[in-house]
Amino acid sequence: MKIKHFLQLIILFLTFCLAASFSSAADFSADEARAWVDNKGKQILDIMTSTEREEKFEQLDSLLFNDVDLEYAAQFVVGKYWKDMTEEQKEKYFELFKKYTSSLYKGYPLEIEKGVVTYTVDKVIADKDSQYVHCSIFINPKENKVDENTQVSIEVIFRLVKNGERIQVRDIKVTETSFLLAYRERFYKILHDDDGDIDWFLEDLAQMTADLEAENQKASE
Repeated sequence: MKIKHFLQLIILFLTFCLAASFSSAADFSADEARAWVDNKGKQILDIMTSTEREEKFEQLDSLLFNDVDLEYAAQFVVGKYWKDMTEEQKEKYFELFKKYTSSLYKGYPLEIEKGVVTYTVDKVIADKDSQYVHCSIFINPKENKVDENTQVSIEVIFRLVKNGERIQVRDIKVTETSFLLAYRERFYKILHDDDGDIDWFLEDLAQMTADLEAENQKASE
């Protein structure tokens, strides 16, 4: 598997980010934040290394839809265009966004041997309403196509908040690149190309999603 695929998988799964409502203070400890990241990482790696394809999709979809605040994510990535949508368009867009997000990860290679990807939780830094958890993701030499004797390391920073009784990820940075901002850039380009027309944008998003679903279906045959 190519290194860039691992990076994409890390972004999509190991983080399960984009959460949730805002808190006034970081009312959970650094130890809680560290444990959350460690437990979530183990859970996702276990799914990716131990389950069959259909079961893998089912479990990852469950994590996506239950552990990620997709409503917040969907609104954030269209930014200023959200206020231009009618209620009907918002509803249609949100359903498409969920399908698009789910279809996107299914196009990546999801079969990983145990031990190929590992990680460490290095430090936790509190700031106002958040805990910033700094991690290192390691890709072992077996899958490193650059140098079979060199272990690849990727720095990842999770921004965690307390949403009700749950800890969730608000954003993630991979080598200083924000996941939410990267998605916003992608969606803004589509909207710009569509001259800001929401209906055109929804048509394009629907077609992109259908294409992804067709590609995934073909790959599974």
